[in-house]
Amino acid sequence: MFIKNFAYILLVIFLAGCASGSALVTGEPRDSIDPSLVKIYRTAPTDKFEHIGIVKSEAVEMLSEQEAVDRAVNELKKQAAKIGANGVILLGAGERQDSYAGYAPYSGGGGYFYTGTDEYQTLQGDAIFVK
Repeated sequence: MFIKNFAYILLVIFLAGCASGSALVTGEPRDSIDPSLVKIYRTAPTDKFEHIGIVKSEAVEMLSEQEAVDRAVNELKKQAAKIGANGVILLGAGERQDSYAGYAPYSGGGGYFYTGTDEYQTLQGDAIFVK
């Protein structure tokens, strides 16, 4: 039972760390807020708002495309919250691929080549503060 629980904990830690993002302040930043308070908009809200910045995020696909999108959304909210935005107008969603190759030598000589491709879900939006 301990090993099973430990494996789940490691999986959660691993998945939580597989998203990254950035924020570029283009307006007046505000105090940070809780990311759960950030709302994602497909179009500009009808309420008055001010632009705070541009936020981006990406997450590698590990289990499914949907779980990667979910982690990218959470990272987008986190980046917006850091600069005090309570909303993000989603401007773009896409995919990115990253190929890699390498060689792993054996200690007794020889070795093997390996290659692969990581797929990422990417998001970008305008970080806003809705009044």
